[in-house]
Amino acid sequence: MIIIVINNKGGVGKTTITANLAHGLANRGKKILVVDQDSQANTTSILSPPIGANTLYSLYSSDEPVSSYVYPTPYENLDLIPNENATATLELELYGDVKTSYHLLRNKIRKYAEDNYDHTLIDSPPNLGIFVMMGLICADAAIIPIEAGSRYSIDGFVAAYEAIQAASQKINHDLRFLRAVVNKVDMRTSVSKTSVEYLKRHFGDKLFNTTIPINTEIQRAEMDRQTVIRHSPHSTGAKKFRLLTDELLGMIDK
Repeated sequence: MIIIVINNKGGVGKTTITANLAHGLANRGKKILVVDQDSQANTTSILSPPIGANTLYSLYSSDEPVSSYVYPTPYENLDLIPNENATATLELELYGDVKTSYHLLRNKIRKYAEDNYDHTLIDSPPNLGIFVMMGLICADAAIIPIEAGSRYSIDGFVAAYEAIQAASQKINHDLRFLRAVVNKVDMRTSVSKTSVEYLKRHFGDKLFNTTIPINTEIQRAEMDRQTVIRHSPHSTGAKKFRLLTDELLGMIDK
């Protein structure tokens, strides 16, 4: 299964969720590929490909096999197609032939991913632009992170959900919405409590049961460019990501 992680807002935890879910799945014995479709390349930073690695920037303009762009990471069973900031400069060129560009990621990686991996996770930019649409057309399913306590994050969730539905109806009929992950939860604050209650009341059937808390160890792991599962395996954040991994696997098995 190919899963894209999206929201039409930055700072909601797409990279953290992508990297830690990928590591969690790999720890469950699954062979995992991560595609960093965001030119900010934060997921690339966490998963640490070799210096000078080929990136999506070259893949999108090359006829070389996709295997030339896949690199092992420090995490067992987990490979990466990295990105770099320069990829953002391709956007204008890609918009020049949207019909072809929308299917570019799918045509480049889908067969390779299906033949070599149990699951592929795609991290995406914080918008609904062409790189996100490329990911939606490539993917089988979508996960949307929501930041607890952020009205704008909820708005971003609604916009992303509508984009998933539109892509599914018009272009990629295999695409489906899995669930939203409520992230950065701090139940010590009234704002966070109210936000979580609101989300459960209005979107309960669209949410994972597992929520991800605000956790110092998650922040420290990001500073050290690691997953929290590797950095602090006994922390609350790591335990929550393992629970989220198991919940996702249960959904996939069904």
